[in-house]
Amino acid sequence: MKPKIWLLAVGSVFLTLASQVGANETLGSDAQPKSVQVVKQFIQGFNNHSVEQLLQHTTPNVHWFNLSGTKMDIETSTQQELGAAMTDYFASLTDAKASLRQILVSANYVSTVEEVTWSHEGELHSQCSLGIYQLAGDKINAVWFYPSHVCDETPWVEVTSPEIVQPEIGLLKETRQ
Repeated sequence: MKPKIWLLAVGSVFLTLASQVGANETLGSDAQPKSVQVVKQFIQGFNNHSVEQLLQHTTPNVHWFNLSGTKMDIETSTQQELGAAMTDYFASLTDAKASLRQILVSANYVSTVEEVTWSHEGELHSQCSLGIYQLAGDKINAVWFYPSHVCDETPWVEVTSPEIVQPEIGLLKETRQ
């Protein structure tokens, strides 16, 4: 590479990196994508037991899916259905609260590990679930929830010798092109 071209290449990389560092400083360390803010506001509505607050963060045709094994149930397909379901939920679990333990963003999807706590007969209970929120603009358009499970003690534990689990549906076949 000729020296002038090399200097130009190094200079452009430096300017690109410098502009990215400046942009990160402008956003601040606590800046979050709008999609994360919407999901957090939705969770705040849940914690306030406010159906109205929940619904203001959803599209009119919001879909709520529950997944378990090889089955997917459509719980709701509209805001009205979601509102009715959440009204019933809050009536039966009057002190339920949710917290986001982990968040991952990819395009218009926000994946979460959520912990819900509630009391029953004076005893505190909790469970975690994996949730995926799909956003259309700044509204939640669909939510997929995976089966509830006991929450991990810590959000991340490295497994040194993982247990091998066979796939539920079957093994992928080798393909040749």
